[in-house]
Amino acid sequence: MLVLLSRQALLSFYAILIAVIVLLHQALPLWYSAILVVLLLYRWPLQQSSSKVNKLKRINIIAASILLLLLISIKQSGVFHFMIQILLLSATCRLVLIHQRHDSHQLLWVLYFLLACCFIFYQSMLVSLLILALLMFTLYSHYQLYASKQHKIQLLQLGKAILLTLPIWISMFLLFPRLQPLWRIPTAETAVTGLADSLDPGSIENLVQSDKLAFRAIFEDSLPPRQQLYWRAKVYEDFDGRSWTVNQRFERRQPASRQPVNNNVERTLSYQIIAEVSNQRSLFALGMPVQYTSVVRPASAYLVEARRPVSQRLSYQLTSILSAVPEDIALEQRLNSRTVSANPKTKALARELTSKASSTAGLIDQISEMFRQQPYFYSLNPPGLGENSIDAFLFDSRTGFCSHYASATAVLLREAGVPARVVGGYQGGVWHEEQQYLEVRQREAHAWVEYYDNNGWQRFDPTAVIAPERVLAGLDAALSADEQDQLQANWRRLSAFNYLSQQLLHLDYYWSVWVLGFDDNQQHNLWQQLKAAGKLLALLGTLLITVLILWWYLHLQRQPAEFAAPVLLVRRYFGKVLANKPAGQHFSQFIAELKAHNLADANLLGKIDMLYQRAVYADDQQALLQLEQHLKQNASTLARLNWPEKQTSA
Repeated sequence: MLVLLSRQALLSFYAILIAVIVLLHQALPLWYSAILVVLLLYRWPLQQSSSKVNKLKRINIIAASILLLLLISIKQSGVFHFMIQILLLSATCRLVLIHQRHDSHQLLWVLYFLLACCFIFYQSMLVSLLILALLMFTLYSHYQLYASKQHKIQLLQLGKAILLTLPIWISMFLLFPRLQPLWRIPTAETAVTGLADSLDPGSIENLVQSDKLAFRAIFEDSLPPRQQLYWRAKVYEDFDGRSWTVNQRFERRQPASRQPVNNNVERTLSYQIIAEVSNQRSLFALGMPVQYTSVVRPASAYLVEARRPVSQRLSYQLTSILSAVPEDIALEQRLNSRTVSANPKTKALARELTSKASSTAGLIDQISEMFRQQPYFYSLNPPGLGENSIDAFLFDSRTGFCSHYASATAVLLREAGVPARVVGGYQGGVWHEEQQYLEVRQREAHAWVEYYDNNGWQRFDPTAVIAPERVLAGLDAALSADEQDQLQANWRRLSAFNYLSQQLLHLDYYWSVWVLGFDDNQQHNLWQQLKAAGKLLALLGTLLITVLILWWYLHLQRQPAEFAAPVLLVRRYFGKVLANKPAGQHFSQFIAELKAHNLADANLLGKIDMLYQRAVYADDQQALLQLEQHLKQNASTLARLNWPEKQTSA
């Protein structure tokens, strides 16, 4: 019998699929999302067609056209995103054509898979709860479609089942070995946020206007002074007269760990970083990292990077020495001494400053004094620069952001014969005393200079000369009131929204540390603690008792004690056809109706009814044995019994 899909179920599917499209927007081009929505809306005019074949033909033509467009753009989207796009297309086409209940099987399982894929793109607590709510709603819709109308969800029984399985779930999360993924997810090559591989006038000031979270840091000891919080992420060594880019000089990686050169504990720092999604490999570190966790690896110029693009929130631990970064390779000084045939005024200025300095330290003092005494200004909205951007900045506009000052300083040093490079990263952050973590947002993006002197790359931040409050107190302290308003969204000016968003951020931090950050190392430490404390046996005993209670509970649910043996036999062998027996109807009356619909098996049914009556009402054990024997011998026949259903519509 064919059962029509109810309007309520159809609207539920629409709501779930549209929510999935919104959640998976990172994997979908904007034009593709729009096409899916239009295709969903096409269902109603499509229903006007009288021929089912015509409907299917139209949808197949539309789907084939969309698939062709997806194949053309597969290089931009990637294989994994292409797979998700195909699943969404199939779910949308199925929903457009769905008309009867049995057509929803494939749609439901595709929706389950798509909801699971959402966890790949989101790790925050709030979005995870939203995805879980959508999953529960899908399960409820599934239940409403196929459950009997007489049965309702037993909330008490459902709650008991959840309470019974919760200890098992927690034990598996804490103690089950962390397995490496059997397959890797290709990610987009372009970054979604953070510093890019090129830096030009305007790069940093555009980035700091984003209030997105970049990473959070947890320190084993006390928080270092703010002027030491220079988070290195990119090193720019190639300069073309206007822009700086990362030099791809070699593929060799440094050893997995470096031991400190000295034992100065005060300059050694251990900390944990929780990095947000960036689709980049570049990560963040202070000073010179010497010890790493397995999820990261050392890169050139004493940076650190992830082993694959950060497509999910990543937690890693580092130990760094807060000192000058040593030379990485012999080529490094020569690489960072190159000059270009541009900015002639800057070249002349470099010669002038060099003539007044007897050492590299003296040259740095000359540059600092120039920025301090002459009318240079720090601004989030500097004017545009021409072809010789350094000349235009130093001699004309004299107004710039951190990237302007860092770029100009590095060029002056190179023109003076001192190896120099620009470093991009983040400076400072917001410390939360109660939660004990440092919050670093994109607005803390910063650029400074490293120059080679005294057998190491020394840090020099010209912004600290122009606007020392930027380093000591944060970006807001260095900007005017108008520029501060430019960085702050209108809704964030309300204290209530600020307070609420901050509390949610704290909850998300605990979620990241306790759930997402529970990795192999923490699990290993937990095992060691359990073994050392002698609690492992107690935990396993508790788990065993929980499993036994769950088994006992389910066993009782399958075989309720209040049913007699003949009743249990009939329930087991008559199967689904017994569901048509109205409550309160005598078994003999039900058998009589069943005979009318299965004339070929009337004698068998009559024999079973007779033995059943003797076994139940006369307590005849011989009849009970004969009943069980008849049921076993004719199990296949009983499974094929027919019961005509009434045609229903919705």
